[in-house]
Amino acid sequence: MPAFMSPGKLRAFLIHLGLSAGIVGVVAILMLSIWYPQPWFQHDGGWTVFQLIMAVDVVLGPLLTLIVFRRGKPELARDLTIIATIQLGALAFGVTTMMQHRPAFIVYAEQNFFAVTWHQVKHGTRDIDRLSQLSQSTPIRQLKLVYLQLPADPEQRDALRREQNNNGPLIVSRGDYFQELTPKYWEEILGHGSSVTEIARNDPDIQAALEKFRQRHPEPLETFAFLPVVCRNDVVMLVFDRKTKALIDWLE
Repeated sequence: MPAFMSPGKLRAFLIHLGLSAGIVGVVAILMLSIWYPQPWFQHDGGWTVFQLIMAVDVVLGPLLTLIVFRRGKPELARDLTIIATIQLGALAFGVTTMMQHRPAFIVYAEQNFFAVTWHQVKHGTRDIDRLSQLSQSTPIRQLKLVYLQLPADPEQRDALRREQNNNGPLIVSRGDYFQELTPKYWEEILGHGSSVTEIARNDPDIQAALEKFRQRHPEPLETFAFLPVVCRNDVVMLVFDRKTKALIDWLE
């Protein structure tokens, strides 16, 4: 053991590391089970936020303890309190950021789905109460599927696009125009569905993902609708049951 690594210092480091890893582990479980279920954790910002939380709370905190710990040091309690305060502050900031920017809606617009966060929607919506009521029927770990019905007036549509181009709210975040996905809207959406077999012919990654999907779902491919969703980090192919309209899977 190196001279600077006394048994007491190593023990303090390992205890701090274990406590920090346990707390961050709980956050990871909540993210994957409630706040950022797959595919959103990987493709829509969850993993990015989680990496920051790990860097501060699992790596930096225990390393600081390793540096400052010395048994009998007069300022030890003060130093450890400062480290714990920094960690808790970083954890609170990370969790708050994660909650604000987690995806909450899958919005169908311009023949694509878009993953949209509550943070974006709140900045682009006047009637938040209506939007809250619209999403109440959706389980907490699922995103609300909605259709973006923009005004019929071309001038109003152009005004919305001008606002977006001038750093205003994104059109897909305009919650005042969100509508429930009625059978009429589903008919339009399914009519624009992609031919996944045609895409797979020219994309080996899609081909491999499709083969794995067929192992999980042996039903004929015509049973399903394959529709892309634009996420923050990637584009993912969502898979819906054509009969029930339920989201059942996705292709990476």
